[in-house]
Amino acid sequence: MRLLYLIGNGFDLHVGLKTAYPSFLKYYLEQPLPTNIDEEGLGYITRLKDDIKGNIKLWSALELQYGKHMSKLGKGNADHILEELDIINDDIRDNLSKYIAQQDDKSFFTDDASKIFVKDIITPELHLRDFEKNTLAFQKTNSWSVTANVVDIVSFNYTHTIEHLLGKAPVQASNGFTINAPVHVHGYHDNRMIMGVDNINQIGNDELKRLTYATETLVKSQCNHTYGVSHTDQTTSLINSAQLICIYGLSFGDTDKTWWRTVCSTLKSRGGVFVIIFWHVEKLPDYSNSGPKLENLKRRVANYFLDQGGIEGPSRAELAKRVYVSVNDPIFNIQISN
Repeated sequence: MRLLYLIGNGFDLHVGLKTAYPSFLKYYLEQPLPTNIDEEGLGYITRLKDDIKGNIKLWSALELQYGKHMSKLGKGNADHILEELDIINDDIRDNLSKYIAQQDDKSFFTDDASKIFVKDIITPELHLRDFEKNTLAFQKTNSWSVTANVVDIVSFNYTHTIEHLLGKAPVQASNGFTINAPVHVHGYHDNRMIMGVDNINQIGNDELKRLTYATETLVKSQCNHTYGVSHTDQTTSLINSAQLICIYGLSFGDTDKTWWRTVCSTLKSRGGVFVIIFWHVEKLPDYSNSGPKLENLKRRVANYFLDQGGIEGPSRAELAKRVYVSVNDPIFNIQISN
């Protein structure tokens, strides 16, 4: 079977790293202004920081809000606007890189944690309800057994957390599974780090939308292309060829909408594809004696995913039957070693 994991920042948070954007923003606001730019340039950065201070909660969706902040860039000719973009973009990206590097230095694990990770990653169905397990067991036996047992991982994170858990990849796991090295679609904190929006419509400045350099700076897929690597195409190919897609630590935000649409397109075009969403809820009520409430929560999560994936029309109800949601399940019950 072809098993694919899409892993986001929720995973790093789960193992104990402080990689949430609000944590970074607090750090960023505390950093001194750079000393190598002129007074006008410092004014650009100050305006960005003032915008963040003005509504820190809104800026917790950093990439989306950053795209909207482009509307506040000063007026002038194209060169002037691009100069401001360069100064603020370099400042916030350089600081994000430094902050994530500090967290990444903590992302090491015991041998037991690595074993738990490898064991869990090849058996996601164990974290589902009985009828869902049975459905996937049938698929494994009757539909997915004709392909080799391969696990691919696409990480949306800038850290090396997964590499530190896997060790040297590919890893030969039990049941004949091969776990391949992760693809970092947004790069690493120190190598081709990509921060931005999903498409030009999320850039709040019409002038910047018309400038190739600006869109290459701000739109993730275009920025990825400038590095001359194929990670966007590779991620698309992995999604299109997967039979079971597991999503962990991702919130289906607008700045990665391309990927939710790609997953949902695969779900729609290939009847044997299933999706498992591992969803986390802070302060989850005790639903042990309230099955309908838990079921309603799972249904809302699945519907939100399908909304973000652009699924509409009469086929939606049937597609929803192949989207399973596991809430606050103890899969990957591991922590960084202190």
